[in-house]
Amino acid sequence: MRISSGLALQEAAPHAQRVGHDPDPTRAREALRREAADRTDWNPPGTCEGADRVLVALPQAEIEQTLQAIAPALAGGTLAMDTAELKAQVMAWARQHLPPATPFVGGPAIPWPDAREKPTADLFQDALFCLTPPAASPAWAAEAAAGLAQRVDARPLCMDPFEHDGWMAALKQLPALPGAALLTMWSAALAWREPPQAIGGRFARITADLPDAPNARLAAAANRQSLLYGPDRLMETLEGLRGALASAEGEAGLEKLFRAAAQTRSDWPKPRREGWGGPSVPIDGAGPPETPPGLHRLRPARKR
Repeated sequence: MRISSGLALQEAAPHAQRVGHDPDPTRAREALRREAADRTDWNPPGTCEGADRVLVALPQAEIEQTLQAIAPALAGGTLAMDTAELKAQVMAWARQHLPPATPFVGGPAIPWPDAREKPTADLFQDALFCLTPPAASPAWAAEAAAGLAQRVDARPLCMDPFEHDGWMAALKQLPALPGAALLTMWSAALAWREPPQAIGGRFARITADLPDAPNARLAAAANRQSLLYGPDRLMETLEGLRGALASAEGEAGLEKLFRAAAQTRSDWPKPRREGWGGPSVPIDGAGPPETPPGLHRLRPARKR
């Protein structure tokens, strides 16, 4: 998503300078090669000096240390944002470590489920761009964050950080648990040597999108209360399914369950395709003149 952000912003803000940082020199060179950044800087604070907009696009586990590192380089009037999976914890870190004059708005984007995995400039087209501006932040910060979303053709939606994290527990973290459980179950089976030879597309899809272990553990711990609700309801549903399978008269219950699930799966994209979740903050209100926002830092390009 980091390279996609740079590519999208190249089209949305062609006259702004995008300066990026990545501790991995290979990824930094790749961003330059793909023209996802105009230049890179090896030092995070140096990357942010004089910035109008800063976007922290890192895994959850790396956010707090990064905010501590860049805080001295952020000036009043700089808008800081992030794209981490969970928001309540990140917003607390921002309040703790960033200067009071630097507004911070959480801003993860949720692309369409069929979005291409390879970096592309149109990844955010019609994506839902969740924004979590604190109540105390200035109005222009929320407006600028919404403007960023619209510049990359996404749909901004303001929401409470805890509400957002509840969504992530249900829609992103919980689906990873059955996949991990299936792999754990089958790998412990005595006959595991045979099933891998017969793995098909359905099993592969269910088990493909597993987060790496350290970040999965940290995200689960940070979102424990929201996440606990999901397994409880899932186990209740599976218990009902097990009862239907065990009963000789359970065929009607099985058909009802699969019919209801198929109808839900067919219906859920409709509100989003019909335009649900439009801007929930004004984007034309008064505020300081804006330089278009960017990947990690944007400022007007120098005249040659």
